[in-house]
Amino acid sequence: QKKLTRRKKMEKKFYHSKKFWASVIATAVPMLNHYFGWGWNANDITTIVTPMIAYILGQGLADLGKNKK
Repeated sequence: QKKLTRRKKMEKKFYHSKKFWASVIATAVPMLNHYFGWGWNANDITTIVTPMIAYILGQGLADLGKNKK
């Protein structure tokens, strides 16, 4: 039962996660472009969003390796 308590203390809130905020921004950019009419085309959106997606996937894989230890 001590392990559960210790693990719970170690886990941070999801909104403190850089991966969470990267996913929020990657999702918001196309929607904000549409809503505010910034005039960015699909290539512009892809250029902005692709590195964020790569970051999220890369960090997710790194976290999997870290959590296996």
